[in-house]
Amino acid sequence: MEDPAWQKEMLNPVSATIGFNVLGVGMGFPGFAVTSEPSNANLAVGDDQVVQWVNGSFAIFDKLTGVAVTGPIAGNLLWTYLGGPCATENSFYITAQWDKIAHRWVMAENTIAGPKYYTCIAVSRSDDALGQYWLYSYQQPNFPDDPRWGLWTDAYYQSQNMFTSSSFVGARPCAYDRASLLIGTGYSASQICVQLTPTDDSLLPADLDSPNNLPPANQPEIYLGSIGYVNNQVNEYTFKPDFVHQTATITGPTPITVDPYTLACGGSGGACIPQAGTTEPLDSIGDRLMYRLAYRRYAPPFGANRQQWLTNHAVDVNGTVGERWYEFRASLTAPGPPTLFVYQQGTYSPDATYRWMGSIASDQNSDILMGYSTSSSSQYPSIY
Repeated sequence: MEDPAWQKEMLNPVSATIGFNVLGVGMGFPGFAVTSEPSNANLAVGDDQVVQWVNGSFAIFDKLTGVAVTGPIAGNLLWTYLGGPCATENSFYITAQWDKIAHRWVMAENTIAGPKYYTCIAVSRSDDALGQYWLYSYQQPNFPDDPRWGLWTDAYYQSQNMFTSSSFVGARPCAYDRASLLIGTGYSASQICVQLTPTDDSLLPADLDSPNNLPPANQPEIYLGSIGYVNNQVNEYTFKPDFVHQTATITGPTPITVDPYTLACGGSGGACIPQAGTTEPLDSIGDRLMYRLAYRRYAPPFGANRQQWLTNHAVDVNGTVGERWYEFRASLTAPGPPTLFVYQQGTYSPDATYRWMGSIASDQNSDILMGYSTSSSSQYPSIY
């Protein structure tokens, strides 16, 4: 069946002026060496700086000029004064984030060497990524794969896929007490986690992009995920921690009906993306939603305080792979936790080029942009 959301037409390019290019952390960046794969490349933009973390090291750039002011720095050095596995293990399960409300840097890494596993968090004490950090570590009960982060008003939220030595246990969403993390209260900065089932996987927590227009007070965090079990659903979860009583309320999965899709690479999320110069295919990671779940609350003239969540994943399209993207919205007037619905969606695949591993967000003017990887048997992997 043809994808009902298929966008077949490639329109004229939008005119844009590039301010400057940043020499990203990677091959060619002075002092950088590939230490692991996948790269898990990610980047965050603050008031005056840009931080990019790739493999086991990060660099800090001046936002005005694009010049690297320091780096590459081994990620585990952030936790030197904390000690333990966070200080000694340099994994590639890494995230650089910017708390847009508090104007602080949030750096996180999951250790994976075992036999004990930890989530390591470093929160800057100012808006300067070169300054000092509050340091934390939290033990996880199993191997914590594919950590994803969303910064919210009450907590920093993470989800990870938990594995024992022999099986997949399920998604484990966690909340970390934001107020305590920001002021360095050490072990009183609580972690609250809920272990879900093996049919709950690859959850994506909402990440706040509208610091001047916050979500309604006490609205729970939204996670989306567990795709592919039914070919016209994305599943919603809500998570509300109570740090005083060390409890949490979690709901879901609640299905959101979307246009039917077929997960990339035949539903396995495996390797089927061709690339030039070799017969070795690339991994589609097509069995999960792609980081981030970007959230904005808008005020007029862009709607009556509408709430918006954006995400994407890779799907099979007419013998190739394309980018399925969603704009979800929710009513501000309905009682209880928000119930998301599809406002618009599309599968961008206007030609035979493979498109996958996207990332989508919107700006304060309600314009949406999605970046993604491309490749084909005659094209080297690229970013568009």
